[in-house]
Amino acid sequence: MKPAKYEHRKLRDSLLMVDSGKIALPNFQRSYVWQNQRIADYVLALYENRPTGIFLSLPVQGELAFESRTLKGVTASADNVEELLLDGQQRITSLWNVFTGGTDFGFYLRVDDLSNRIMDVKGVEFYSKNSVKGKDLKDPIKAYDANLVPTGILLDGYGFVGVAEGIDPDDPGPIWQWCIKCCGGGINDARKLEHAIKQRLQQIILVERELYYCILPRETDPSVAINIFVETNQSSATIKMFDIVVALAQGQYGEDLRNRIVDFQDSAPVTKHYFSHDEEKMIPEIGEWLLKVACLRIKTEIHEDGLPPKEQNYKTALDSLFSCGQEQGMERLDELQRDLEQALAFVAQRGGTTQSTLPAWPPVHVIAALQKEFGGVSKPEWKWKATKLISAYLWRSYLTDRYEAQANDRLYNDFVSLRKCIKEIANTGNFQTLPPIFSEEEHPLPTANDLEKSLKWISRGRLGPAIVAVAMQQTPMDWVTGSRLDENHVRNLENLRKLDRHHVFPKRFLKDHVSSDDINHGLNGVLLSKEGNLALGTKSPDVYLKKILTYSQGLNEEELRSRIESHLVPYEALISNGSPKSRYKKFLKSRAKMVAEKITPLVIP
Repeated sequence: MKPAKYEHRKLRDSLLMVDSGKIALPNFQRSYVWQNQRIADYVLALYENRPTGIFLSLPVQGELAFESRTLKGVTASADNVEELLLDGQQRITSLWNVFTGGTDFGFYLRVDDLSNRIMDVKGVEFYSKNSVKGKDLKDPIKAYDANLVPTGILLDGYGFVGVAEGIDPDDPGPIWQWCIKCCGGGINDARKLEHAIKQRLQQIILVERELYYCILPRETDPSVAINIFVETNQSSATIKMFDIVVALAQGQYGEDLRNRIVDFQDSAPVTKHYFSHDEEKMIPEIGEWLLKVACLRIKTEIHEDGLPPKEQNYKTALDSLFSCGQEQGMERLDELQRDLEQALAFVAQRGGTTQSTLPAWPPVHVIAALQKEFGGVSKPEWKWKATKLISAYLWRSYLTDRYEAQANDRLYNDFVSLRKCIKEIANTGNFQTLPPIFSEEEHPLPTANDLEKSLKWISRGRLGPAIVAVAMQQTPMDWVTGSRLDENHVRNLENLRKLDRHHVFPKRFLKDHVSSDDINHGLNGVLLSKEGNLALGTKSPDVYLKKILTYSQGLNEEELRSRIESHLVPYEALISNGSPKSRYKKFLKSRAKMVAEKITPLVIP
């Protein structure tokens, strides 16, 4: 490969290339996401002559290496592409928006004193064009009095149309129009102001300021270009392998695939509890999940038993999905999406109600990939056996170290083994050989002693969240309100940010008696509503339990005990006597035993 070239271009030349459609984006680039403050900071950095990064581009040679699109807001045809911008989308789009008025916000350069023609830029401000301030600043006189110069007038004379508020785009010289209005029609004052703006604000930034480019050789292979892009990308919108695979695969269905995922998110409400609410993050999150399941499920002459769900296999899986055309590919995608819904419903019934309460993602991929075989089990008693097998697999995924190393290969091996078991159940009602994850010798389950010795807090690691899932699948009761913490209630609490992780023995009560690591022991945590958590306070458990009994009308101790123990928390250990340290030690031992006893039936297929 030839070495890359480094060159510099005037900012105005880059914007002209964007304006004419000569600079475009490969479709694997994510959307434009920079917020106004970051845009303002970037423009100020340009005026202050600070380093602002290097742009990375790939010259077009014949047919485009990737499907492409123009930058957001640019209306030029995409037929004139000369370069694909691999890194710099957020920066160049921000400049485009700032200097062409391409957003709902107006940007202004704050200078020292317009009346004395001192043009040192002290800041960059922005206001909604529909706000009171924004509407006021449409009046050049009010902007002038505030020492604010609209950036939308600064492309005057460079082949762009001035679009600043208050300027008629059909008349020449937007800077002059703005200046003459500011000066009340005084020609001499307007000329002086125009000269100062052009010399100090326009030419320094739009003529003299240089942007630096790294230009890859025209013959660069697309896969090499992508590797370079991933290594050098500075965007805040991190690229996922899903974006790249969709771009490399058949361009004719790339956008359809992304749009189908958006439609799926809208039609399958359960998914909103497991994926980001931000569409730009949600699409590749779900997309990568689908590709992992597709890897496991693909069946071709070469890949009879599928492939491990690794990134290098995504392209093969996607090609397999669409091997018989777009229509059948979309049908297969719909099937995978239905499998996702069913798998999430399955794990939700077993304590993994939301993204934050799901102990681990890997087994969900396997359970989704098994839905076709699972649906082939017809007899109710055999269906129950298959359900128990998959459920035991799920719990062992949470509770053992099976996926702490070589996760993708082990997922694949377990999928192949489980699929064989379920097919046997469908045919005979039984199965012969358990998958490797059920090996007690290689992947032992935690004993009560293991749990008592070391367990991270319930929002960290593997076992801590798993213990919460064990408790939550019992649909326990909130200690104060008495409400059942079922799927819907937990999800509603989390949506309202009212789901708390409560220390059974409060931090403040223990802080002078045990270490912070011991305070944050996983066995010392339960999920409760914020209302319940706040009511418990920071006192000793026996004190806050008496408080609950005193202030909860009609609540007796027997009912309170039931609420506490529904979380697999030993009530007697909370009201016992002794020093804080001894009481806490007794509690950990008792709860470890309760949890271990509850684990045993869950992991038996």
